[in-house]
Amino acid sequence: MSAATRGAGWGLLAALTFLNILNFADRYLLIAFSTAIVPELKLTNFEFGLLTGVVFTVVYTCVGLFAGSFADRFHRPRLIAAGLALWSGLTAATGLAQNFLTMALPRMLIGVGEACLTPSSMSLLAERFPAARRALAAGVYYMGYPLGIGGSFIFAGIVGPTLGWRGGFILLGLVGIAAALLVFLLVRDPQREHRAGALPRAVHSMADSFRGIGSELRTNRAFALTLAGSTVFCFALGAGILDLLWWVRERGYAPVEAQKLLGLIFLVGGCVGAFVGGAGGDWAQRHGPGGRLKFLAGAILFTAPLVAGYRLVADHTVLFVFCAFVSSIVIMLLFGPAMSAVQEQVPAHHRASAVALLLLCTALVGGAFGNAAVGWLADFCTTAGMAQPLTLAVLAVQSVGLISVPLFYLAAQAQNRAQFSATLIAQA
Repeated sequence: MSAATRGAGWGLLAALTFLNILNFADRYLLIAFSTAIVPELKLTNFEFGLLTGVVFTVVYTCVGLFAGSFADRFHRPRLIAAGLALWSGLTAATGLAQNFLTMALPRMLIGVGEACLTPSSMSLLAERFPAARRALAAGVYYMGYPLGIGGSFIFAGIVGPTLGWRGGFILLGLVGIAAALLVFLLVRDPQREHRAGALPRAVHSMADSFRGIGSELRTNRAFALTLAGSTVFCFALGAGILDLLWWVRERGYAPVEAQKLLGLIFLVGGCVGAFVGGAGGDWAQRHGPGGRLKFLAGAILFTAPLVAGYRLVADHTVLFVFCAFVSSIVIMLLFGPAMSAVQEQVPAHHRASAVALLLLCTALVGGAFGNAAVGWLADFCTTAGMAQPLTLAVLAVQSVGLISVPLFYLAAQAQNRAQFSATLIAQA
């Protein structure tokens, strides 16, 4: 790979990471403004959990399967630009909501636009980076998660006092529309613009794409176990939607103070986690097949006591902030290893579809139901008169994440066997 090609790859990665920052900033701005939105729109914890989970994620993940098929066959930057323009316009429309239903409609349709970004981005990056650097590239791309989420909290803390939560949504939407125009005009897709880069006949139809990825799911044990481990891990992450409310209601922080501090912790810790997950996964992979998934299983198990301690130690202490920081690192460990692993476990012409299926499992089956579960548990504990109901609900949902450890280890073992068998066949 030439220096020019490597430079173009890193430039593309920087551009896509910025778009992913906008993606997550939009998605989590609802949570960042939760202390203002929940009382103004008279939302219950369960309704808020639906808005931040199932309402958005059902559309996002289901449309994502079609977007993954499109990305395997058509011009990916134009697909990204169209999705970005759509979700940004609807972000601005979110600022006009008056109740649960009028908030739910734009949040639902935003999922159509956001579904176009990651399958196309991962497919583009897999072509620009060698296999030994793909987890790192995915980890850097997923720095958009903490930068977007942390930035949304900081943005809410700065903009909220002057523009209010409604003005904040409108402003972010306008930024996204401008970015969509730049992507449409400037980003190229050589593999889709020249006949030399034409795709195999096997993916010339959406039905063929779905059949191919369905066959992988049925017959590829490593792929199925990686999806299962990622789903369980993200179910546990769903508990995080109550973090800001938890800081304010049960840990005694003022709303603006919590927005800024929580945003800063996740911004820094999340970036560390994304880099460590990507670089650590690539390092482990060099020491044997399935290394990325083994690294992920070990990291989750090793940090579990500090993640639990975050909910139990005294607030307004150095230890509380340290445990919050470690928890933010753990949140981001998944994406580099998992994204690169699933792309290695399937044929190259199904990479975008594999990523789309991973997003469906993690965001819908995992994250969205985790959001709804923690919201329902918080309401139940509150109604039952339990002390610290949010703490109990979050701990219960987060504990499920430990199931991902054996699933990732088994996936690594299956990947080892598959690669060993492929090597024997090649040598025969």
